[in-house]
Amino acid sequence: MDVLLQMPKVIFMVCGVCTIGIIVGWFAAQVMGKKVADFLTFLPTERFATAPPAMGIPASKAMSGDLHGAVDSYEELLLKYPHDKEIYFRLLEVVLGPLKMEAYGENVLQRGFANLEKEADRKNLRDLCDAIRSGDYHPLQHLEPRPLLEVKILPPLFRRVES
Repeated sequence: MDVLLQMPKVIFMVCGVCTIGIIVGWFAAQVMGKKVADFLTFLPTERFATAPPAMGIPASKAMSGDLHGAVDSYEELLLKYPHDKEIYFRLLEVVLGPLKMEAYGENVLQRGFANLEKEADRKNLRDLCDAIRSGDYHPLQHLEPRPLLEVKILPPLFRRVES
């Protein structure tokens, strides 16, 4: 019987605690939420319309010594991303560095001047080119260009090759 008399008090207390919790929670969310959102503004908010260029493929070719393959891969990237300054920088490092292709480097430089939008990017491209040509900067100096190899089709392993 005492339980039935105490039940309305318990229900009233639970409802009161829930109401106070909702009011305090709403206020805390308003105050703390703004502070947390301001703190997290360092996270990137922009989205890319297209994926950024895959710079690792030509870079890995260059590091493995396939400099001509790296140049071809950078040229493919330039077809997709003609306004990306990093591609021009890395292409100049390969072409003017170990390959020592001055005419091709000048062509890349002129294309960079035509396609890059910011004057600072053009200046940095010119400075990189001048530093490599003067000998102040030696990119990829540990690499030697390999001669182009002919790919020969090998017979499958399950066939017997008569000698």
